[in-house]
Amino acid sequence: MNSRSYQKAIDILNQLIKNVPESIEFLMMRGEAYLHLERFESGLIDFAKVVELDNTNKIALVNFGVALIRCQRQPDAKDILEYLLDIDPNNFDALINLCNVYQTLGKSEESLRCAMRAIEIRPNAALAYNNLGTALGDLNHVQEAREAFATTLSIDPNFIPAIINLAQTEIKLENFAEGARQYERALQNKHISSSQSEMVKYYLGYSYLSQGELAKGWDYYEYGFSSLLPVAALRSTRKFHQPRWSGLAHNDKSLLIWREQGIGDEIEFSTCLADLKPLSMNIIVECEPRLISLFQRTYPEFYFRPASVLANGFPVFDDFDFQYPIGSLPKLYRRELSNFNKRSNSLLLNQGCVQKFERLLQPYREKKLIGLCWRSGLLSVQRNDSYTHLTDWEYLLEQPDFVFVNLQYDDCEAELQTLEDRLGISIIRWSDLDLKNDLESVLALIKNLDAVVTVGTAVSSFSGVVGTPTFVLSKPSWMMLGQTDQYPWFDSVKLLLPARGQHIASNINKVPNLIRHL
Repeated sequence: MNSRSYQKAIDILNQLIKNVPESIEFLMMRGEAYLHLERFESGLIDFAKVVELDNTNKIALVNFGVALIRCQRQPDAKDILEYLLDIDPNNFDALINLCNVYQTLGKSEESLRCAMRAIEIRPNAALAYNNLGTALGDLNHVQEAREAFATTLSIDPNFIPAIINLAQTEIKLENFAEGARQYERALQNKHISSSQSEMVKYYLGYSYLSQGELAKGWDYYEYGFSSLLPVAALRSTRKFHQPRWSGLAHNDKSLLIWREQGIGDEIEFSTCLADLKPLSMNIIVECEPRLISLFQRTYPEFYFRPASVLANGFPVFDDFDFQYPIGSLPKLYRRELSNFNKRSNSLLLNQGCVQKFERLLQPYREKKLIGLCWRSGLLSVQRNDSYTHLTDWEYLLEQPDFVFVNLQYDDCEAELQTLEDRLGISIIRWSDLDLKNDLESVLALIKNLDAVVTVGTAVSSFSGVVGTPTFVLSKPSWMMLGQTDQYPWFDSVKLLLPARGQHIASNINKVPNLIRHL
């Protein structure tokens, strides 16, 4: 059936349900039609009514769970699907959907158990092996995940999600060209749906960007708002009544630029704000609250405010004519690497803060002042191999001509004290400095340092945007845009990528000489 047929069926069912409002049969049929049309909230209402009438209806419970997932209500979906498994422990559909819910909620081990149980029930189900692969990947068992996806495709060579997942796995293994090939293979598959095609193009966008194909990459990156993407992959779930900006000037109209993703990415994307200055438009920017004063000082012609979103995803304020995500600005203004060198990317700092840290650091000036950040504040099984332990840094910390300043923004005092006692050194830090929230002070501090050494965290963006020489110990990332040495967003940032199969800490011993040659 096509969308017109489903809508016609809904029109007929509306009349039938008006006469028999508690007909489970009619409500089920209409709910399923809504799901086919991706009108998930309407389907949710119908399946909720069916479950209210019959809380043992297994098909309704599964569909109720699916509708909740599509409405981004994963905790509620979890409760419904777990209830269904209580009454039917071998319900394959419940296990498959619950596996996806657990994945979204970061419950990787529970997701793995659901996948294994589904395989026990249906040993030849491609979907079950695909879920096994995603669960293994989330637990950082990448080689095993690749085998699970290969098994999926041996069962069903046209199973598009497995092709996508295999491509992502190849990229995790740094087989970037093979990852791109798998995505392109999916796009050429005649069984791919339009929604799957959009999802593949989004993921392929990352692959193109990773290989430095910027124009193609940014164009495909725009598919990141598809409603069928996994919640964890979505660029944003925000909704708007206002149209998306086309990139053309509209005199005297108001344009909202709105934030997405993490603060490091936001700082990098904000380097495109200068490109908006020639527009004869009223520019409003909703940004991370910690950045407002810095941005407002740097771009006084724009108005900055915190992101303001209602529970339904729509904005609190209705004072703009067009809207545009900040992560899409590179599509307009950074389509080639040469575009990154046209203007300064610096933020204007609070000079009072800069002078304060200049005074505080003056007693240590006989040595080079080096800022340190060795992990992210957000740790997970998937992310941990991108970070280090403080003990990995001992060779650097023992250099006699350096003195070190802590930039690690989570609770690390015990680690610092243990290392100081063992090495007989002191790492500079201030108990009253909030490294996570007081970004005015953090950036002023970094501005006063001779260099920063960090893993791939927001600290690299902080130091890059103030122009401090920065060495980043990192695995390849799509935001490197195919570069292996200099970071395209900031001239002062140098990348130290490990050799294939090595940990990022393997490059720490190179850092002292690099700093001395600044």
